[in-house]
Amino acid sequence: MRLLAILLSLACLVPTQLRAQELPPRLPWGDPNLQGIWFYHTLTPLERPEVFAKTDVLAPDAAAEYVKQQHTNLENAQLRGDWGALAVLTHSRTAQIIDPVNGRVPPRTPAAQRRAETIGSPPSSRTADGPEDRESLERCIMGRSVPFLARSFEQRVQIFQTPNYVALKDEFGELRLVPLDGRERLPESIRQWGGRSRGHWDGDTLVVETTNFNGKWSLRGSGSHMRLVERFVWSAPGTLDYEFTVDDPESFESEWAATFPFIRDPGPLHDYACHEGNKSMPLILGGARAEERMKREG
Repeated sequence: MRLLAILLSLACLVPTQLRAQELPPRLPWGDPNLQGIWFYHTLTPLERPEVFAKTDVLAPDAAAEYVKQQHTNLENAQLRGDWGALAVLTHSRTAQIIDPVNGRVPPRTPAAQRRAETIGSPPSSRTADGPEDRESLERCIMGRSVPFLARSFEQRVQIFQTPNYVALKDEFGELRLVPLDGRERLPESIRQWGGRSRGHWDGDTLVVETTNFNGKWSLRGSGSHMRLVERFVWSAPGTLDYEFTVDDPESFESEWAATFPFIRDPGPLHDYACHEGNKSMPLILGGARAEERMKREG
């Protein structure tokens, strides 16, 4: 009878344990526990390459060949050791963008196209008349974490939580404090480099909405009135699904969204120390002046 009682007790516990495994880990006040250090990088590009125009997911052989080629490119650029020795395609997808279904940024308005070609252009194509022409990261003003963008090199973010705040600390030195108390947005007249975020829980998904950008940088042509919505949710043990949606009717024909995973990482979170020993700005501007002298001298 004692053995039967023990077996019945264990049988009653099994459904409870299974239900507990299905739920995300929780903090004492009940919110899903997103705390810790998370790692993200991928060889899946933000936009789908033209060669894969009609393919959203690669077959295993094609995915392996693509990864091999990308690693070769990194090696040729002498970047593989630091930037992507372990990077793979995320779920064999050919684009991080999931909406529109073609995996491409929607058509831009003329104003957005100008922004994409100037303040949103790659650093290598920018002018260097003065420091204001250069990218914000080169000037150590802000990193690249609004939104988070997965690339082939390793990146990490650390998440902290209290009942009323979520803090997002990335390796580029930025700290975003996201209030969860339902406060209103900032007035339209207040504009900031990284905008200002507000958060809430939609079930077990953390939703972060960021507005009030100052328009001095651009995400593929976005403007100061961009509304950025990010979502964080547990998808598997040790894995968060991260998704961001860009809502900017002044810049794009429609909304667009991208996704990639965050993977639990032991850390540590490295100190970027952008200004420490930073000689990039005088070198960039000095090089531009040297090029101008060479052109004048024929």
